[in-house]
Amino acid sequence: MFDTQRVPVKVYRWDDEGAPQVESAAGSIKTILKACLVTGYGEGNKRKDGLGWEMAFEKAQEACFRSTHPKATKWWLGVNDAKYLAGGDRNSRYTDVCGILEPTSATAGKAVQYVWKDSGRVRFASANYSDNRFGLKWVLIGHARAFALVLLSPGGSVGSPVLYFGEFPSLAVADEHQNLLGLVANRDVGYFYFNDYVGFYCAAMRDYKGDAPNGFFAGSNVAQSAAPYPSPISGGFTASDLYLFEELNGSKYALRGLVPGLMRTNEAMPGNNVIPQGTVYDNLDNSGDEWMYVKCFGNHSGLLINLTAWEL
Repeated sequence: MFDTQRVPVKVYRWDDEGAPQVESAAGSIKTILKACLVTGYGEGNKRKDGLGWEMAFEKAQEACFRSTHPKATKWWLGVNDAKYLAGGDRNSRYTDVCGILEPTSATAGKAVQYVWKDSGRVRFASANYSDNRFGLKWVLIGHARAFALVLLSPGGSVGSPVLYFGEFPSLAVADEHQNLLGLVANRDVGYFYFNDYVGFYCAAMRDYKGDAPNGFFAGSNVAQSAAPYPSPISGGFTASDLYLFEELNGSKYALRGLVPGLMRTNEAMPGNNVIPQGTVYDNLDNSGDEWMYVKCFGNHSGLLINLTAWEL
């Protein structure tokens, strides 16, 4: 169905030598993205170069990032990492992210695409992380045209926020907007707050015709009333591919593309005391690939993120 090839990915981690950390100051998430996507970090044989992206409109808390790959779309990721929750604790920050075509700043341009849920914007990395009392750990996985940033939850059962940006295999012919912005978050921007509204909310930059935003969701073969881990059938957990669906005619959806590098577990997963978030599995599917597990969804299922190669 999809004409793809495997693209190797690189993995960046909080415990690499010279890696930036989640800090209390505004701009911390922007700094992590800058190091992994653009500048790299570390010295000598422990240095990790960036993914080859470029940056523009940088301020202390803001920046735009874009792939420089010759086949990449022209969409930028706008990052504004200086926000506080309205009326909330002054220690509660979130990072506003959007896709921008021909940006004039980190928040504006010819076209701007946010992720929406129930008429509200979904944001990344919100609530009480600014003092980093949890000692937050992060992992970024990606290649020259797409990446995923994960903040590993310190809690026993709550979800790990994920920021996904980059190209996806599309079924639209000559798709010039096959760029996905995805966020694993609470729809009310609660960070590490786990309830029925935690999900993978996403948006392609434009509809399949390329002329307007549209409604999107990511779906897989997962039942909402999933059996708990371990599955009585498999004895462990199973996982399904994630696909991007686009809303048509107000209520009907059509398959637009594949979300590369991610799979969703079918079982309701246990807490960190049983399977810690960030656990890496080797060769789950006899492919030789490594996969990292994080809990993400309101029904307690999770994501597997490929640490070896993604389809594009």
